[in-house]
Amino acid sequence: MKKTGFTLVELLIVIGILAILTAAVVVILNPAELLRQARDSQRFSDLDSVKNAISLYLVDVTDPSVGSSCYMYTGATTTTTNCGGLFTASYSATGSTTRVTDGTGWIPVNFDAISGGSPLSVLPIDPSHGTTYFYAYAGGSTALTFEINAFLESTKYINGGGSDKESTDGGDEAQAYEAGTDLTL
Repeated sequence: MKKTGFTLVELLIVIGILAILTAAVVVILNPAELLRQARDSQRFSDLDSVKNAISLYLVDVTDPSVGSSCYMYTGATTTTTNCGGLFTASYSATGSTTRVTDGTGWIPVNFDAISGGSPLSVLPIDPSHGTTYFYAYAGGSTALTFEINAFLESTKYINGGGSDKESTDGGDEAQAYEAGTDLTL
């Protein structure tokens, strides 16, 4: 009677080859960097949505106000200050209403006043929201201008990266991605 099957040596060779291929795929694809790029893509989408919502608000609402201070959303806290420089400020908690769209959230624009209702169900928060990665908003009420900022984390999109979005966005801050109507607020 002849037994068929793989020998221990053959199995070890196959397992070794699979381990080498797995290691090569992880090194080449770099899943951690792909996750950082995905979070940055979400940041681009969020800032674009807010920019479009504010632009609609400015066109639709009679006597609009975009606020004149700077607001940051970092986790469950809102920072209210003049965010000159790179958003240095002290934090003050505002509870569970920081994401509402009625003008009392972290962006002081009443999106609910738009005739068709708010285009945003809630104000977006950074995918990694915390003290390192967060969104910041600044409004210039005299000229009805605004700026929304985010810090990027993938090596592809940061300042000096292969597809640099921070220093090429037209704003005055080379270490943050800026969107809005006045990128110098």
